Amino acid sequence: MAVAQPPARSRRRTGAARAALAAAGLADRSEAELIAHVLGGHEPTPEARRWSSSVAALPVWRRRSLGAAGFVADLGIGAEPALRLAALCELADRWYPDDRPAVGSPRDAALLLDDLRHAPTERIAVLLLDSRHRPMGSEVVALGTINASRLQPRDVLAPALLRGASAIVVGHNHPSGDASPSPADRRVTAALREAALILGVPLLDHLILTRHGQYSFRDAEGWDLEGPDA
Repeated sequence: MAVAQPPARSRRRTGAARAALAAAGLADRSEAELIAHVLGGHEPTPEARRWSSSVAALPVWRRRSLGAAGFVADLGIGAEPALRLAALCELADRWYPDDRPAVGSPRDAALLLDDLRHAPTERIAVLLLDSRHRPMGSEVVALGTINASRLQPRDVLAPALLRGASAIVVGHNHPSGDASPSPADRRVTAALREAALILGVPLLDHLILTRHGQYSFRDAEGWDLEGPDA
């Protein structure tokens, strides 16, 4: 025998009451708790709460720049909740101005790659920028001393192409404390700059970072700041 269903109007009233109850006190909840509700609904699972804590720990500009694919790849969020979160970020971009800082100088880029200064071993990272040179994220692409036979342009450019970056800045550290470029640094920089230009994702700078100093190829080598790859 079929079970009688409540009238549609009654179901709507019940749903509205539940929604009002669930929304009570949202203003007093932390960002991580609010994100957990976006990812997991009224009663987020422990997994959703772990994801939300990871997202809340990121700077706002990076949350907005990751996109659904970035939430999955970088934070391990499931595909469906990552899509919900990316949709929320897209709405935030439409409702409020984008406050990501544009990278307009070697100093700006160095601040975003500051973690390299304190790394105990040499590592190479790429800073991904959008069409307005706002940061989309960064990725370590190699560990160990730069060597043209090991570090290929594709290692650096692959993340940029996958994320749709419009320009890049490469950075690596010299744990020795000497920021002067080696011959290998110069060879790799020349190869990267040429390959990046061919692919339409210009290399804006290559920074060598130490604890107390830095070297900018763009400044030191006189790269054209007003050119098409600026």
